[in-house]
Amino acid sequence: MDVTNAYMYTVKSLSQMFEAIQKAQVPPRFTHDFLRTLGFKSTNDRSFINVLKGLGFLDANSVPTQAYRDYRDKKTAGGVLARQLRQAYRGLFLADENAHELSVEDLKGKFATLTGKDQSVVQKMASTFKTLAGIADFKQATAPTTAGLAEEPVESPALEQVTPRPSSLAFAHTIYINLPATRDVAVYDAIFKSIREHLL
Repeated sequence: MDVTNAYMYTVKSLSQMFEAIQKAQVPPRFTHDFLRTLGFKSTNDRSFINVLKGLGFLDANSVPTQAYRDYRDKKTAGGVLARQLRQAYRGLFLADENAHELSVEDLKGKFATLTGKDQSVVQKMASTFKTLAGIADFKQATAPTTAGLAEEPVESPALEQVTPRPSSLAFAHTIYINLPATRDVAVYDAIFKSIREHLL
């Protein structure tokens, strides 16, 4: 799927919410209480937190990321949002590199294919993305800041309860061992004993 499932129930205040981020100080955690202090007190406004997580503006614990801080600079804010959109909706941009120029109706079709959600959900997803794309500046966009982006798509509260996911990167190593051609089992025993002692 490779797109965030987070969406707003109504997008009428979405642009004002992003403006409020630029005016307010960066909070230790972006909570519902902080959202209310910004003037957004409706229960429908709470989904904005999940949208910010999906964009990588907040980590899984609602702590503002570097992308959140970068967005507060009004000179580069549009480019910051555009690069985060390309990352959060990479499956959509893979299907259409100019997805930000699509109409809401066309976006609904894309989201329906990518997510398999019902029409009421894809309508909200399409409206949310279209509104965000209208705020963003894709001509100014640079490489996405991936720190804080969820490893799996962030769901809207209407779909399921979001559980915290680690935001740090994980690394894996693959080790290849060429075993000698021999019928002496003791040779293999010695090799694997050494691996257990030094690698595991």
